[in-house]
Amino acid sequence: MSIYRRHEVLPEWEPIPYTLTGAEADEQELGFHERALKAIDWTRLPWKRFPSEGIFGKDKEWFEFVDAEFYAVVDGEDLILIQNIWHGFPDPPEWGLATKPMGQDVAWSRWGHFPDLPASWRVPK
Repeated sequence: MSIYRRHEVLPEWEPIPYTLTGAEADEQELGFHERALKAIDWTRLPWKRFPSEGIFGKDKEWFEFVDAEFYAVVDGEDLILIQNIWHGFPDPPEWGLATKPMGQDVAWSRWGHFPDLPASWRVPK
């Protein structure tokens, strides 16, 4: 049973995958909200002068593949902000968030998709 009431057509937040339900979806949404409350200054990925050593151990092609546009490091976590090229119903909302422990070569945790950026996040124009 979910603790959240999600609008089925135009949700403010959507799990990954969108069919995820119950406790797993709740955990993912809670993780998103915990990070949404933090003041995060995002850095735009430097597409024209991408560092040869990569960012977070990933090369330019990886960031392009996942549609990442911004990155940050906050409270011991590496974060990427995904901007979906195709977004809006029936596609996922515009934004997505993924994190991993800072400096570790582990799988990224996904924290859902959402149509609007949290007010506490600062994204360069």
